Amino acid sequence: MRTMYDAVTAANIPADARMVAGYIDRIRLPPWTPADWARFPDAVKVTIVKKASTNDGHVLDVEPGDATPAEAPGWVRLRRAAGADPTIYCNLSTWPSVRSAFSSAGVAEPHYWIAQYNGDPAIPAGAVAKQYRGNVPPGYDVSSVADYWPGVDGPSSGVEIMERITVTPPNAAENAVRVFLSGGPGAAVIVRPRLGGDGFAKPMWVGDIYAWGNDHQGVGHNPAQTGGYNSKLTSHRRYDLPGAVWADINYSAAEPFEIDIVG
Repeated sequence: MRTMYDAVTAANIPADARMVAGYIDRIRLPPWTPADWARFPDAVKVTIVKKASTNDGHVLDVEPGDATPAEAPGWVRLRRAAGADPTIYCNLSTWPSVRSAFSSAGVAEPHYWIAQYNGDPAIPAGAVAKQYRGNVPPGYDVSSVADYWPGVDGPSSGVEIMERITVTPPNAAENAVRVFLSGGPGAAVIVRPRLGGDGFAKPMWVGDIYAWGNDHQGVGHNPAQTGGYNSKLTSHRRYDLPGAVWADINYSAAEPFEIDIVG
């Protein structure tokens, strides 16, 4: 897990930050300048837009005064058509409204960066980042970020995809597939529903994942036992399984899908 800083004023962020997020369009406040971005030459840079009409950026800011939940699916369509893998930022309390907007619009859900200022860096299931501290003096926010953020991290992100397998379900009922992992601290799987010709994926479901380490002890993720877990996938999702050498993934799907084995 990584730490990311964001701020309206780039100069408020520690100069040694390794991951930063800033604005690239304007509603009222000015966006970051090239000099602002240049303050962090070695950092991973995440670009945020406030307007759903801006066909740019990694993230759309959905909060009062910026984009609305109803506008989020249109921006995601726009960005996907441009070849991006987009993310929506919103408050935890707004998240259900955002997800409902995607369901109503028939648009596959994007990645989510969720804000909840409770001091706990644990990222909610179904999200890729969590903003858990806000307005830290002199004026920046702090987020925890997954080791791999699709659409943001490139090939040099440090994530090693060891293998990509295709799973062809025998039927649409509940099934299980066994995968073999590295046993390392970064072991994980990324489940990827396939996009159809219309650019959207048919939903599938992932339940419990039972994983085992070299010591024959269970290291299961068991996401279905986590409060608030949504087993429905309409875009790819990462499951961290540190120390696992193999895992059984319970799923239901009507169409073939892919699983990335991450080391």
